[in-house]
Amino acid sequence: MYPFTFLACTYNLWGDDRFGDNRWEERIRPLRRFLEVNQPDVLCLQELRPEACDLISATLPSLRRVEDPFPGWTEEGNIFWNSELFELVEYGAEEIGLLDEHRRLFWVRLRTESGSTVVVSTAHFSWIWESGDLGEWVTVRVDEARATVASLAELVPPDEPLLFMGDLNDYLYPVGVLRDAGFEDSFRALGRVPVMTHPARPGSDEPPTLLDWMMHRGPIRPTLTSVVDFFVDEIPPSDHKPILTTYVVP
Repeated sequence: MYPFTFLACTYNLWGDDRFGDNRWEERIRPLRRFLEVNQPDVLCLQELRPEACDLISATLPSLRRVEDPFPGWTEEGNIFWNSELFELVEYGAEEIGLLDEHRRLFWVRLRTESGSTVVVSTAHFSWIWESGDLGEWVTVRVDEARATVASLAELVPPDEPLLFMGDLNDYLYPVGVLRDAGFEDSFRALGRVPVMTHPARPGSDEPPTLLDWMMHRGPIRPTLTSVVDFFVDEIPPSDHKPILTTYVVP
């Protein structure tokens, strides 16, 4: 009997246009092609918008997502799963102190064909310019990471496979908080150096940084992880790069 294996992806889809044009119309074709080529079984999204939800569902009809009246599920984040591999058991959106109105710690509990379950969760931590970091020399992302740890500890027992991924807007302290709580990131678990995830080039002159992470806890392990450069006619699907990781549940 083979272990249960699936492909997971975390992706910030650049739905926020507060700081300029996010070039959505140009990015439709690249995003559609990215989905067609990679076909993730689990897709965790940040900066989601309703038009992106529709595009994903039309491109990969086997994917399902949480459908709930709370606006955050279509205007901030959601989790898609392959309905041929998983069945939804329950879901939730936990308040963890994020500064944007509709951002939450989004999570789903999914059942596999064997009857075992996996919990998948995602969040988009607050960005430096929104959080007062520069004035107070304290990052709110530490508190957000601690609240994430506390919420997931209540929701998920230690012996249940757990994934947490998303745009943490940081590469240091929040990651340390999660590691101290028993989470391992996909890079370090495989003995690899983390790769910068922002910005996706061409199209930006911002300095490269590591903002996006995939982390796990419990009886689940990655076998392959990659930060993906993807373009169609030199246009990427987003200003972030996605991370794709293959996971095995023993």
